[in-house]
Amino acid sequence: MAHEENKNRRSIVGKSTHCTSYGVCKQVPFGKIEFPADLSAVLNKTKPNDHKLYNDYMKLVNSLPYIKTIEPEYYLILFKILLYLEDHELHLVAAKHNLTNQKLKHVSDTFEITVPTLDEDDPFITVCDTLKLEVKKLKFKYTCNITNIIGKKVYITIRKSSLASQLLEEEVDICFLPVNWQIRCFHYVLHMMFKHDLTNLVYPKINKNVYTLPESDLDWANKSVAKNEEQKIAVKNILNYSAYPAPYILFGPPGTGKTTTLVETIYQIRKQCKSKNILVCAPSNAAADEIANRLLCLLPHKDIFRMYAASKCCNNIDEKIYPNSNFIDDMVLYLPREIFVLKKIVITTLVTCIRLVSLKLRNDHFSYIFIDEASQSIELESLIPLVVMNSKNDEALYAQIVIAGDPYQLGPLIKCTKIQHLLGKSLLERLMECEPYQKVNNKYNSRYITKLIHNYRSQEAIIHISNELFYEKDLLCDKTENKHSIISNWMVLSRKTFPILFLVLRSEEVRTPNGSVYNEKEIMAVTNIAKILMLSKFGNRNIKEEDIGIVTPFKQQKIMIKRSLNLHKLNNIAVGTVEIFQGQEKEIIVLSTVRSQTFIHNGKQHLGFLSNPKRFNVALTRAKDLLIIVGNPSILCEDEYWNTLCKYCERNNAYVTVNEYLI
Repeated sequence: MAHEENKNRRSIVGKSTHCTSYGVCKQVPFGKIEFPADLSAVLNKTKPNDHKLYNDYMKLVNSLPYIKTIEPEYYLILFKILLYLEDHELHLVAAKHNLTNQKLKHVSDTFEITVPTLDEDDPFITVCDTLKLEVKKLKFKYTCNITNIIGKKVYITIRKSSLASQLLEEEVDICFLPVNWQIRCFHYVLHMMFKHDLTNLVYPKINKNVYTLPESDLDWANKSVAKNEEQKIAVKNILNYSAYPAPYILFGPPGTGKTTTLVETIYQIRKQCKSKNILVCAPSNAAADEIANRLLCLLPHKDIFRMYAASKCCNNIDEKIYPNSNFIDDMVLYLPREIFVLKKIVITTLVTCIRLVSLKLRNDHFSYIFIDEASQSIELESLIPLVVMNSKNDEALYAQIVIAGDPYQLGPLIKCTKIQHLLGKSLLERLMECEPYQKVNNKYNSRYITKLIHNYRSQEAIIHISNELFYEKDLLCDKTENKHSIISNWMVLSRKTFPILFLVLRSEEVRTPNGSVYNEKEIMAVTNIAKILMLSKFGNRNIKEEDIGIVTPFKQQKIMIKRSLNLHKLNNIAVGTVEIFQGQEKEIIVLSTVRSQTFIHNGKQHLGFLSNPKRFNVALTRAKDLLIIVGNPSILCEDEYWNTLCKYCERNNAYVTVNEYLI
């Protein structure tokens, strides 16, 4: 950043003296700025009476893209501003779906609204969001919650039968209002961090006390861990609070056994220290369920409690987990404090963890707090488990915090692009810039961080590019060799020994009105590849639909590929965006890149959505035995990461031009 920009930023960003829990900042001095009690006027570009205040605030907002790091003294107020901007952006996104002069359709005991602008799997309009109905003719407004979303159909329930019949007769205006429960939780985190002066939690220092790694071995539950030096070191150090009070980081590149290490650690804690309580959190239910399932195979079921949110549907609960959950007669019930404190291992999502606030637990109730898949959460989400204890000013958090993830995988989804680099940065990624987690003499300090390096998922050639570009060539391939090559009636596959195939297809992408893109020729090619694979074998075993995953960066391409496969009765092949596939793996991955044009921004050519290095890394590391890429290399090579991959495929004779047989 230029010196003048730094000077300007410092003159705008001063020191916060107070931060409120919900809503907006009060009239609080912040350097040379006082923040208005109502920021909506500023965000909607309606100038308040104080023009100086407005101009100063807009200078600060416009300077955000230039802020590279968040200093401790600015932490609370800057995150507060970031939350306002993201919340405002989410309301703008929701407003794009607003409708006027609509007729409600009665379906069973609910009402159906068709929303033409709604995408499938839209992450910004969700069940439990609020919907406002307005009958202008009667000067009447009614607010209700969305109860279900199927494709472009939104379903609501209207309790009063008299009101329902009245609404059916009249045309209504429909306004979408996101509940933004998560953002409210994040404001609470900031409030607690200010109240109890917890900012030092996220700016850890090296502990000068002498620490020696215990030499005695453990009775390992998973024998593969006993053969993996990095996993053993991580388990022993976490068990012995080596990093406390700093968090311990488990840096787990794809396929290196990160979750296996966490589960082994929890098992050892329970075995060695029966009195200690453990809290395990993850950003998604799927990640939390994975840990719960693995622990249920190792520990007495009475020790494990899986806590779900009230919005969770009982039909989607794993039958193995259900008896150990807070579902009673298919309804979610939150346990009273006197029963909850008896649960030794509590597993939940990060946001649902906020429910523990009402229990007023002691600071030392949990001896260990694990946060899995931490790279997928915004920093404030990962901090929820750390502030839900009943903190007091003179007491510290007693738990050893363990944060597991990969900073080179996709981070959290942020709608406000101006602040993506700040709000979209995970706690894991930012902590790795702090002193305890830095390399010294090209080595991490295992007292604070362990990098897992043995890849058990993919063939060496498949992880080669990611290993070179992201993991400093540290990854070692420990995958059991698949001695059975693919036998296919398609010559291109049957003669392949190299596990990557780049199918060159020069075709046109089409942009939809909502901004997503698709590529019809690639859809045809991917469908035909799937049909060929279904007629092929791994050695003597037929390839099954469950062996195949189809990944694409674009939602519209995903939707259209799924429809095409369904037409050919291939209903069980997993199709998803790169985000959906993060954390998953398949024997065979088919990657449809879609892109047929480049864009110019600030005088530099790029691939738009496809240029994100983390998206590239995730897409490349899902396959175990075969990766098939469909795309146009002359376009993709404009990006340095894709160019490296293309050259790698070229050197290994993995380029094949798609013929008429596929399209």
